[in-house]
Amino acid sequence: MRTLNKKEFPYVFMSVVLTILVNQIVYQDSRLITRHLHHWDVALPIDHTFRLIPWTIIIYFGAYIIWSVFYASIALQDDRVKSERFFSAVNTAKIILLACYILFPTTADLRPEITGNTGWDNIFRFLYSIDPCDNYFPSLHCFASWMCYIGVRGKKEFPLWWRILAFVLAIAVFISTITTRQHALVDIPGGIALAEISYALSNIKAIPRTYTKVSTWIMVHVFRRKGLED
Repeated sequence: MRTLNKKEFPYVFMSVVLTILVNQIVYQDSRLITRHLHHWDVALPIDHTFRLIPWTIIIYFGAYIIWSVFYASIALQDDRVKSERFFSAVNTAKIILLACYILFPTTADLRPEITGNTGWDNIFRFLYSIDPCDNYFPSLHCFASWMCYIGVRGKKEFPLWWRILAFVLAIAVFISTITTRQHALVDIPGGIALAEISYALSNIKAIPRTYTKVSTWIMVHVFRRKGLED
């Protein structure tokens, strides 16, 4: 796996920041459209049998660090085509996510009432206050974590331990969405399916080509560079 150098930093920075920015726009701004619409409850009876495991909120919040690290490592690939295919898939998925959130608004009554005043109680109270009970299906946490695994899966330019770590961390994030009572069980396969579908769609040449045009424009007009080769 390559190491970061100064010439590559703008491209890596742009790729990660652009992805996170689009992520937040889709997840947060879709609520402006759906907040008065009917939301479908996607919880199954089994979802109400799972218990809250407080320490797993560390994994849930830590997912943002996981995504950033793996996205940066993928942006550093020797093969720029593979890198841009990956990021085009990630951002294509956000368009699909936006359609899902608007056309099929979802919710689930899974969160316990937080009445205590321990450190864990306060952290969960904060999480529940900043994240309304909507935009459940498919899970963005599960989607982004599985995309990290897809980005390194079967690619020998990444060491085996890194590929295994991506898979293990994805599973850990899946579990954390349930044990923090943030998602229903169905949201996990939904997130995985979204990742696999969007990555398959990135085989359509027009999709990565569009992302390349956008990334090149940012590199030229913001960083005054054309790409990694400069």
